[in-house]
Amino acid sequence: MRGKKKERLYIDASSLTVTQHKPTWGERLLKLSGYLLTAALFFGLALLVSYYFLEGPKERRIRRDLYESAVQYRYLDRRLDQLTEVLEDLQQRDRNLYRIIFDAEPPHQTKELYRDYSHYTDNALGQIISETSYKADALASAIYAQSVSLDSIYTMAKTKEERLQHMPAILPINKNEGRVVSGFGPRYHPIFKNLRPHTGIDITAARGVPIYATGDGVVEKAGANMKGFTGYGVCCVVDHGFGYKTLYAHMDKLMVRQGMKVKRGTQLGTVGTSGYATGPHLHYEVHVNGKQVNPVYYFFIGISPEEYLEILEKSREINQSLS
Repeated sequence: MRGKKKERLYIDASSLTVTQHKPTWGERLLKLSGYLLTAALFFGLALLVSYYFLEGPKERRIRRDLYESAVQYRYLDRRLDQLTEVLEDLQQRDRNLYRIIFDAEPPHQTKELYRDYSHYTDNALGQIISETSYKADALASAIYAQSVSLDSIYTMAKTKEERLQHMPAILPINKNEGRVVSGFGPRYHPIFKNLRPHTGIDITAARGVPIYATGDGVVEKAGANMKGFTGYGVCCVVDHGFGYKTLYAHMDKLMVRQGMKVKRGTQLGTVGTSGYATGPHLHYEVHVNGKQVNPVYYFFIGISPEEYLEILEKSREINQSLS
């Protein structure tokens, strides 16, 4: 036998009467909404608890993968640091050994290219991904630049013998017939008496002493009082190739002509007093890639270490030049 449906009674306080209350559809809907809302809140709370405090197999796998990825990125970061150290050692050898041997210009610096990794900022591993990627980009740029530099050194190495033959490497006057009296750098001019840059060295010798080409090359210019060579008198310029040029000034006699090929030791002329010279001597210059350099640094054939040191010390004295 079915139980009777419970009835809801309503007491009217003013009349002290009891009446049966039948809920309306609106009241029923409101009550149902309350049940549903309560259930939804409990369900949402259960989801939050399970999401933040309970870990399923999928979450555990993701967390493990993230940890392993972080470990691998840190290992990769250390490896990049080690490779960068190896590359820096190679760059040091390039600048301070290989290019000194071949007397070459320092390697050109290339622009480092970096990609944009800002989109990784929201990633759980965003910082380590960005830092490692930047290091990889820098290493790739440096390796490319070093590869280009080594290619140029390889080219120089293939032509080393020829290059050394063209390098101005001997004294332009026999060491027993001439003496360096004024060096490269600031010197007092013998006529104008002011301190001015001396672009070469002065080697005093008797008039008529032979002047020799210091390396293989081609006579670029030769003559007396040439345009652009004011005060040099009778002089000549030899282009040795590989960026080297030498200048011989204040000659008495010129024994070569423009366009003539010369070998190291070929006589170019004789010592004299032409131009702004106060006594018989040779003004000798060495140019490397268009820049005037100290000629003494290129005297390494035909003289002993003791003789070289004596020349070097004498050339450093700030005295009066002969022209």
